[in-house]
Amino acid sequence: MKRIIFALTVIFFQVLIVALFFTTVFGNEVKIEKYVSTVHNENLNKIATSVSLLFKEEEELVSDSIVQELVIEDLPAIEVLEVDEDTTVLEDLEDEIKSEPLVSVDASKYSNNEPMGFVVTEGNRQYSLDDDEFDIVVAVVAGEFDKNLDDALAVVSVILNRCDSKQWSDWAGSSPYTQVIRKGQFEVYEAGYYLAYMPDGSKYGSEKYNIAKQALIDGLNGIRNNSYLGFRAWHIYSYSDKYMVSGGNRYGYN
Repeated sequence: MKRIIFALTVIFFQVLIVALFFTTVFGNEVKIEKYVSTVHNENLNKIATSVSLLFKEEEELVSDSIVQELVIEDLPAIEVLEVDEDTTVLEDLEDEIKSEPLVSVDASKYSNNEPMGFVVTEGNRQYSLDDDEFDIVVAVVAGEFDKNLDDALAVVSVILNRCDSKQWSDWAGSSPYTQVIRKGQFEVYEAGYYLAYMPDGSKYGSEKYNIAKQALIDGLNGIRNNSYLGFRAWHIYSYSDKYMVSGGNRYGYN
């Protein structure tokens, strides 16, 4: 009997020891697995966060790069100009005056004839012409004036006075060009005499041409010497007794 009890006791303790052993082993494995799983999950979260931040930075860098490229592409090309000292570079002069004056625009080179109604004035309305129109008006003035620069300005002043006049501008236009080509108004244009002073004409560049050119440039820039609206040749006494120079044109208001 004692042996049986002893044997049972031994078996009990053996089973207990084995149970404790397995309990300890499996319990540790569960804890280890949980620990490892926890560590593993935390690492995954950190890795995921890092990857997310990395992609976000890449997207920002790519976005900034695209913006910079767009800005650079939209910028106009910059031309570097090398100039000497005291040199002024002028660009985009599309609206500059087509014809350069022979000398500087200066009203002091003109004379007055006050008893006849000729007084030099500045600051009058200015006009502009393109190259072809300028050539024609110069040629007409060259054919119409007589004697000197004062008489040339007197012819120019009449043309410009007509441009200022509502009556004349309504009828013949507000440009010096349309005034001189108006039918029946300027004999040298009607008869074709002006062609001699055009670029292909025999008198182009002559002294008379240059005087007319200077008077027209000054007139376009606001210099005039009368308020008359018409003129006739010297020999037409019945038209007027007003003249700038003796032997030149006679001027009037019709």
